[in-house]
Amino acid sequence: MSVALVTGGSRGIGRAVVVEAARRGYDVVFSHRGREHDEADTIAAAEGFGTKVVGVLASMEDPDDLARLAEAARALGEVQLLLTCAGFLVDTRLAEVTEEGWWSSLDVHVTAPMLLARHLAPDLARHRGAIVNVASDGGVAGSVHGAPYGTSKAATIGLGHTLARELAPHVRVNTLAPGPIATDMWDAVPEASRRAVEDATPLGRVGTPEEIARCALDLASWTYVTGQTLVVNGGRVMK
Repeated sequence: MSVALVTGGSRGIGRAVVVEAARRGYDVVFSHRGREHDEADTIAAAEGFGTKVVGVLASMEDPDDLARLAEAARALGEVQLLLTCAGFLVDTRLAEVTEEGWWSSLDVHVTAPMLLARHLAPDLARHRGAIVNVASDGGVAGSVHGAPYGTSKAATIGLGHTLARELAPHVRVNTLAPGPIATDMWDAVPEASRRAVEDATPLGRVGTPEEIARCALDLASWTYVTGQTLVVNGGRVMK
């Protein structure tokens, strides 16, 4: 059975990606941060497709956890897909940037995807697999959320370009750059700010996690596409 490894799979976009991967016939290993019910809720959401779904407690800032996560995916079967969805967002003005916050953002959004790609590259190459890293449209056009988030998401895109060249022709590497998505993080944004974003979006709304998940799995399946960044944000940033 083909295996997909999904980081950040217990909530939001990551959970929707786990469900969509299971729907498409993958056994799935996903990382989570140990919040109560999150692992069980994701597994329950992905039931009914006849595939195995396994959660692994892992920090994206701990190299040992990342190695253990890769081994858990190998233990389930032939790893053909890596989807890195783990991320966090803290609005930080330049004068407020801390060294800890800066490095945490880079560790989660750039270093973790790189380390997992390094661990799994031989497996992915053997099976002509694919990597899809989730960045942000803020990494394409500049982020309103501050230097740590915007810089690390831009670096995620650069990582994808570089890995696409290095791992070709056996592994395809692409990046997904969503705009605002209707997750619990979005629900915490003040209503006036949410309406302003929707008004500035040509399609008049934010996206859903399920829409992003379908884009991620579609992008992974395109056999003549590598090194690309797919912006999915209702037209807010046009490329």
